[in-house]
Amino acid sequence: MSPHYRAFLSDLVKVFGFILNAFLFFRIITYTFVTVKTLLISFIFLVLFGALSYRFLKLKVTKQVFFLILLPLLFNCFFLVNYVFSKRPQQETYRYAYGITDIQGSRGRYSTQKGRSTTINLERGIYKEFYLPRMFFDYEKMKDKKLITYDIEDGLFGFRVVKDYKFSEDKTNYIFQY
Repeated sequence: MSPHYRAFLSDLVKVFGFILNAFLFFRIITYTFVTVKTLLISFIFLVLFGALSYRFLKLKVTKQVFFLILLPLLFNCFFLVNYVFSKRPQQETYRYAYGITDIQGSRGRYSTQKGRSTTINLERGIYKEFYLPRMFFDYEKMKDKKLITYDIEDGLFGFRVVKDYKFSEDKTNYIFQY
């Protein structure tokens, strides 16, 4: 195998590993009821553990591959196992209001304009500490809707996961005040 072909395969594995980690993060971890603080602390401990193990085990991979692909993959796989082996499905329906966020106006970062966010606030502050399951990437699905129905299961490691969600109209004309 030529050195150029070997370098190409190595780069291909790195790109695939990065894409896989991004997919697992945005498809699995963002649907897990875990606080951002817990995520950061656990990832920092994983990096410290990884640094010690890399130093003492003398692995035959580069530091970049180990720290940018393998450790995040280990982190993501923990949540993947929690997600895949979840049980006890239940549905929960809540009224919600849009979060409010600063939007960039004509004055750039000094803008005082406010706009709707794709992060929602559930009635009675439900799941207030869990930011990720209340954040959505498709504004059009939630536009002009007032209710969200979560399909939630208990994960294998104790972290609840959202298996599916659906936005719908509120037929009661109840005004939700957060």
